[in-house]
Amino acid sequence: MTSISTLLKGFTRPLDLLAVQQQTPAAGKLLASYLGIGSPEFPFDIGLRDGGLIRVFSRGEAKVFWAIFIRGCYRLWDDCRSIVDAGANIGLFSLWAAKRLPQVRIHALEPYPETFARLQHNLGVNQLGSRVQALQLALAAQSGEREMRTEGESQLRSLVPSDRPGAEEKTVKVRAITVADLMNRYQLDEIDLLKMDIEGSEWEVLLSTPASVLRRIRRIQFEYHEVHARFGYSKTALLKHLGSAGLNLTHDQEDRHGTGVAIVEQATCGRPDWMSRRQWKI
Repeated sequence: MTSISTLLKGFTRPLDLLAVQQQTPAAGKLLASYLGIGSPEFPFDIGLRDGGLIRVFSRGEAKVFWAIFIRGCYRLWDDCRSIVDAGANIGLFSLWAAKRLPQVRIHALEPYPETFARLQHNLGVNQLGSRVQALQLALAAQSGEREMRTEGESQLRSLVPSDRPGAEEKTVKVRAITVADLMNRYQLDEIDLLKMDIEGSEWEVLLSTPASVLRRIRRIQFEYHEVHARFGYSKTALLKHLGSAGLNLTHDQEDRHGTGVAIVEQATCGRPDWMSRRQWKI
């Protein structure tokens, strides 16, 4: 059995130890997985002390659970009634948000076939099918078919850029949809929160969405990634485009690699009720 001293070696966030004990009786196994100690078997189920069960299928997914449930890397607002979770992966953000906001309705978008099945499993086990609708879709600049990379952990897979349809890499075809088409198809007159973690596609999605559509979104909480210079993307241009729709930057935290997490909000929005405690980066 792994000793407590081994588990704590190099662990610099003691408050996390208290938080993980409060969240799940599987704290020891989860902690070992998060720290990369031993060879934990996957998948494994994480029972939650306040009810519910979440199945993770890799160390990367266990780390995403840690970031969301233990570190509180996302924010929520108690006036949210509709959330679009783009890049839902296995449903961790959707599950976390649904548990904290009983009134919320969520559209959870995950295009990758295997990961989408895992999302459906977690929603079904937690009996959230009536409040969280799983959609096998990716957000993109144009609706239609796109290619998605198959290599890597589930939370890191990304769409192949549309200007490289013949790229020599293993891919799978997925369905993509624009923000405007998503709102029209699912009769979303307004979105209270658009959460995006879509591994580089956030640039094409947000910059291609007309201001008239963006005005119907009260808040966007998104991770942005450094992408190839050939696209000519810049944060300045993106924020200017969002600002033209009334979405103003209220939070921005960027690392040395050019990856960050930002929040933009309409002026009429209130303050967040759940604040990040220490760290946003997943």
